[in-house]
Amino acid sequence: MRYLLLLLLCLPLAALALDYRVEIDAPQALQPLLEENLDLLQLRSDDSLQERDLEAMLESTPAEAKALLETEGYFSAEVSVQRDGQLVHVRVNPGLPVTVGQVNLQFSGAVTQVDDFRHFIEAAQAGWTLPHGAIFRQADWDDSKKAALRPLLLERFPRASITASRAEIDPATRSATLTVSIDSGPLVRYGPLQISGNERYPESVIRGQANFREGGDYRQQDILDYQSSLEKDSHYSGVVVAPLWEQLQGDRVPIGVTVSEVKRQKLELGLNYSTGDGPGVRLGYEHYNLFRRGYTGSVVYDWKHDRQKLDLGLALPRETGGYSHAVNLHVSHEDVLGTQTDSRSLGVFRIRQVGNIESRLGLEYVLEQERDHGVLSRDSKALIASYGWTQRAIDNLLRPSSGYLIEAQVASTVGELGSDTRFQRGYVRLANYWSPDWLHGTLVTRVEGGQVFAADGSQVPTSRLFKAGGAGSVRGYQFESLGVKNSDGTIEGGRVLATSSIEYQYPVTQNWRAAVFVDAGDAASSWQSLNLATAYGVGARWLSPLAPLAFDLAHGNRDKRWRWNLNLGLAF
Repeated sequence: MRYLLLLLLCLPLAALALDYRVEIDAPQALQPLLEENLDLLQLRSDDSLQERDLEAMLESTPAEAKALLETEGYFSAEVSVQRDGQLVHVRVNPGLPVTVGQVNLQFSGAVTQVDDFRHFIEAAQAGWTLPHGAIFRQADWDDSKKAALRPLLLERFPRASITASRAEIDPATRSATLTVSIDSGPLVRYGPLQISGNERYPESVIRGQANFREGGDYRQQDILDYQSSLEKDSHYSGVVVAPLWEQLQGDRVPIGVTVSEVKRQKLELGLNYSTGDGPGVRLGYEHYNLFRRGYTGSVVYDWKHDRQKLDLGLALPRETGGYSHAVNLHVSHEDVLGTQTDSRSLGVFRIRQVGNIESRLGLEYVLEQERDHGVLSRDSKALIASYGWTQRAIDNLLRPSSGYLIEAQVASTVGELGSDTRFQRGYVRLANYWSPDWLHGTLVTRVEGGQVFAADGSQVPTSRLFKAGGAGSVRGYQFESLGVKNSDGTIEGGRVLATSSIEYQYPVTQNWRAAVFVDAGDAASSWQSLNLATAYGVGARWLSPLAPLAFDLAHGNRDKRWRWNLNLGLAF
């Protein structure tokens, strides 16, 4: 018997762990609050729990439950705990909730002296989530206090603080009187910019992008916009913009800007291949400090056996409000299905980037010649004014699963000035990534359409007409092989365009997705003659560290042929 007792004492503590169940009898809306927070439930799996610990918890549970219920507005709850062997019953009668009877917002400090003081009061009231008659909940009380303070912090009074807050509960009337006192502190203005890390490029590149000036009223949005603008600037790989509060002098706070610069020059070489276009080479060169003024010069040459393209660009640094300016010279030659096109264009552009929205206003002069099997068929020139608007909102550029693209363009010749004919052109493209919970994967959809309005379509530059086919358009067909077919088999651009695509991507591993898709589209001389070419196929997506890499094998139903493409980048 002595050895048996000794053996029992040596048993692991886990074998003697308490085993009990808890049943909570409470309104359904309050069940999760109690189940997720009561010690009685949270510590049940603790192997070190002993009988005396359980007894202590049974005794403290009523007070603990009442404290939890008060956070939801129930200040007269009745809670009882009863143990029946290994079963613990917790019964809760929450009673009636306390509602908000009166709200007092009190402001002091410099904000009371500004002309638009009423604006701050209205902004605080608009964000308040506990109006008269609402159930008093602790989370809403905390959120309301933050909402009342936020308008001051965002604009002119970033040193504002809550000096006092009270919630007086009257159990007899089940009402709460709420009082919040806010001291705005001083009205803060911008001090000087303090720039560090800038060595290769002139400070004017940094200073010119601030949409505020020394002495202006502080706004947090100004700082965020300034940070965003500098992050998009090609001169810098890293940027931090922040107020230097430790250097606050009077009402002026300096703004610190720390940048990490990219190298002054960049050379890029790219190789690509597809069944429709064959091998290709892309060579690019950029210089980020032309004339020692921070201007960016670029040269890009693209070569494929059936088309070559040279782009020369000059981009000026961003200015206040997100504006920048650019000049571009474009020269290209194409030989697609017997049609040779030589194009030259010179354009000037005013570009604005705000958040994920880019707008572009341009003026271009275009010269083009087109030959069908060596015979000149088109010789056109045009002076074109254009406007483009693009919003690209993607959750993750490397692993896209949600987001959209909206792109719209309008263009018109400037009357007959410098042009062979008058024409107007419109184009729109919509695309979307969608990954709902019920769909194990991602659905990628795309539609695009366009139309050219012209009295004489034969005088419209080919680059302003439409063709379809190839990656990013209708897979399963050669690049730009869908258009207006001439009697000799050559393909010309059409006045109208319509394409669409739907693709399902299934995650195979963390970095690989399988894809199935259906594409359709065509370009034609009119909507009546539009005859959609369809295709279907399968593909693989590798989510590489650089960008998604897509391999597609597609069957074009019109010519009954399989073609494959390899493409780097997003689906739009």
